[in-house]
Amino acid sequence: MEGRIIAIVTSGADDLDGVREVRRAALDAGMVPLVVAPAGGVLDREGDPVTVQRTFANARSTEFDAIVLAGAPAPAADAYGARDAKADDDLGVATVVDPRLLLMVAEAYRHGKAIGAWGEGMVALEAAGLPEGPAGVVFGETAASVLPAVTRLLGGHRAWGRFTPAL
Repeated sequence: MEGRIIAIVTSGADDLDGVREVRRAALDAGMVPLVVAPAGGVLDREGDPVTVQRTFANARSTEFDAIVLAGAPAPAADAYGARDAKADDDLGVATVVDPRLLLMVAEAYRHGKAIGAWGEGMVALEAAGLPEGPAGVVFGETAASVLPAVTRLLGGHRAWGRFTPAL
């Protein structure tokens, strides 16, 4: 899977050990792991920093071959953009997950890309409205169980079984 670009989505408050594990395994397999979080910077727990390479404001699904979700980040302060001061603050949107992440997951799903999740990442898949058990979507108990399955899916380039043939 040399050169494949894998997005590893985290809120920064979830399973950073799992994020590190997936990142190391992806690097060892010759892939390019990019950590995606609500804000840039360094996520550090116990002295083993995790650098954020993309944020929800500057990442789109088209740059990734697969997405793995370690968490389900809540909407950040900049999630809805600038609004007129006189506008109603209630946008009528009730979401527990940042809408930019939901967009990224929905696009990846429509494009037939491999998607994996463990832990709180499964909340993001549910919030994105993905059906249960679709082709090309992997759920796991741990990070270690998700990346190998996503890597196998990358061998088929896209999850073609996700789509109904026209004929």
